[in-house]
Order: sequence, then C-alpha cells, then structure tokens
Amino acid sequence: MKRILILLLPLMIWSTSAWSKEYQYEADVKGMVCAFCAYSVSKNINKLPGIVKDSVDVSLKKGEVRFRSTSRVTQKTLEPLFTKSGFTISGLTETEVKTTSSMSSKATPTLELNFPGTDTDRFEPVIKAIGNIAATGPSRIEIEAPESLEMEILKPLLLGRQQVIKVEFIPVKQKSIRLRLFDAENE
Repeated sequence: MKRILILLLPLMIWSTSAWSKEYQYEADVKGMVCAFCAYSVSKNINKLPGIVKDSVDVSLKKGEVRFRSTSRVTQKTLEPLFTKSGFTISGLTETEVKTTSSMSSKATPTLELNFPGTDTDRFEPVIKAIGNIAATGPSRIEIEAPESLEMEILKPLLLGRQQVIKVEFIPVKQKSIRLRLFDAENE
C-alpha cells in the first residue's frame, strides 16, 4: 500500500501543476515614451503575486502591456502601480489559458560579462553597447549587481531608447556586476 501511495503521489502533484490555470492579460498604457518607462512598468507588474516570470511584454509603439499570471489580476489592482510611475492603464482584458507544463528549460546566454567591482562609470561604454545589441532584436538582459547600482546601470542601458528591452535586475550582495544577454528567439 505504501508503495502505491509513493508511486501515485508524484503523479498527483504533476497532474495538478501541469494543467494549472493561467491568465493572459492585455491593457492599453498611456504616458510611456522610452525603454526606461517600459522597464518601470514591467518591474511594477512583476511585483504582483502570481505573475509568470518573463511574461511581461511592453510595447511602446502600440502603447500596451501583456502578461500572464497564475492568479487573477484586476484593473483596480494595476492602476496604483501605473499612476505611481506617471502612466495610466485602461481596457484590461483577461483570457484563461491552459498551461501544459510549469517546467522551463534554462536558457544559455548569448553574451555574459562579469565586471569586477562596482565602478559603473568605468563600464558605461560597454553597458551602452550591450543596450545597442539588445535593441536590434528580441532579447532579454539579466543584471546581477548590488541593489544600490540599479539606476546607475539602467540609465545608460535604457534611457532615451525607443526600442523596448526586457531587463531583469537581480539584487545581490557581492561587489561585482554581471550582465547576461539572451536571444529571446532561442528561449
């Protein structure tokens, strides 16, 4: 009997997570003018519980945002996140989507750079160049650095750009900067 339970337990866990509900959301956003605005919107949405990692997609040209969540999100929940950043949101739509698996493969970065220390002025030309590369096509950048450096790194990377770049900033304790560029088409 114990063997049967041990064999059935993983199957039961897999069956509930493999077919879990997920919701796709789309909304219009007014007030965004550059990639830094898009980063701000994306970062605020990712703070909500249940948001699927890397699902937030912001379009400056269309003035819209799309994302997926494992829990329901209302426009009333989103509005304070947007008004705090100086944007307005309207026309939120929800579509229920069945997911077939919650497992994702770990992508290999196209480019990975490790900068010793935290002197962002010294590495600013390289950070700008990575932003230029990322802006040429669908890509994603992961940044690991001390939390106090977030804006110093993001300004040369995003400020004034018209192309949206997906960026994930991961605060770490070590005194170094790690940039990883991923080709979104190969993820």
